[in-house]
Amino acid sequence: MSPKRMEPYEQEALAWPKVSAADLYRWNSLFSGVAVTQNSFVEMSVRNAIDKALLDWAHARGYADWLGETPRDDWFNGDTGVPLQGVPPLIMILLGTNQIKKIWSSCRKVYRVWQNDSTHPKHGQYPNRDDAFSQLMFGSWQQLLGPTEFKSKDHDYIRRAVAARQLWKEALRYAFPELTQGKVNDQHRVKILLDVDRIRRLHNRVSHGENVLGIQTDQYLDKMLTVLSAINHRISDWVMDQTGSTYRTVAKLKYHPVLLQAYQQNDPLSSDREIVAYKLTSDGSYSGKEVIEAHLKNAESHEGRTLITLGKPPLAKNKSLIRSILLVDVEGKKAAVGEIDDYGHADTKQPPAGYARPAYEKPHQERTAWFAVKNLYEADCRDGKVIGYKTTDGLAVPSCFTGQVTMRYVRHT
Repeated sequence: MSPKRMEPYEQEALAWPKVSAADLYRWNSLFSGVAVTQNSFVEMSVRNAIDKALLDWAHARGYADWLGETPRDDWFNGDTGVPLQGVPPLIMILLGTNQIKKIWSSCRKVYRVWQNDSTHPKHGQYPNRDDAFSQLMFGSWQQLLGPTEFKSKDHDYIRRAVAARQLWKEALRYAFPELTQGKVNDQHRVKILLDVDRIRRLHNRVSHGENVLGIQTDQYLDKMLTVLSAINHRISDWVMDQTGSTYRTVAKLKYHPVLLQAYQQNDPLSSDREIVAYKLTSDGSYSGKEVIEAHLKNAESHEGRTLITLGKPPLAKNKSLIRSILLVDVEGKKAAVGEIDDYGHADTKQPPAGYARPAYEKPHQERTAWFAVKNLYEADCRDGKVIGYKTTDGLAVPSCFTGQVTMRYVRHT
């Protein structure tokens, strides 16, 4: 390994006396492989859902295909430019003329490979729309959802943003029926766009072998599950069963090389009791939803840290088993997940430096049990279920809870 390549791993290892740079590099390689697999499920599902929605949309408007008409057979044998015919204007605006031309130009190159190899399964055949469709990369789906430079005043950006809103209204919202429920809401498009953009960035990093030491791995997985659930919740559940648990397990073993090696050797790790969960109901002037929002805002302004106070902490004997905390409001419409740095009771122990309660403005009841939580982020809820999490007895969160802050453990699924 070159010194330059190992430098970030060596720097990270300085903060972990029992972890070497080689351990971190090994973890990075293993996690990247799992993330690539997880990403592939997302890309496959998104591309097929969008393709179906756009085909229906194009046919309803008299177009043969949203990718335009397939060039004639004689074009593949020649050297003339790509004949762009029958491409809907919105697609031209969002994907761009050059990208559509590149798709068919690539198909012509592929065709010539087929022709030069008499043993190739497609020898003697001409490329079709499915061959052209396969040329589209993950970034193409983000382009169809619109640009991410929301504050730009550039004319081209504004033109693409308007086209994206129209395409969402007419077609793409039907690709994510579990989210849109048949309604026209451009905020749904923005949510899917930002989630897909974040997933694409992770895809690019792990595919190119970059280090991912600093990313918040659970957030990426939750975004993947959210996008899949927007298409069909059964897809999300299936993908979680395939690789989701492996993703979460490998992610949390970054600084535990011995356990990581044991996991690679199929030594099962217990996932029970790894998360302590609290259901929040109204307390004084604040609803559970407002309390969660206050902590998210507080964490955003304090580098991801916040001090959460509750009625009682978990038993001390369970401390070594608890890694994360899940907060969910009583209706299951708002949830947040964070990593536990420490926890205790104000009567016997003070919170660590750098953690503070939110600046509540309305009257509220002070609690004495506390959790010092870092990397707090919002988790997605739908129909009372926190996507990506399940209780040990299989009940949905928060329906398994009783009482105001009744605690029970949940596990990643």
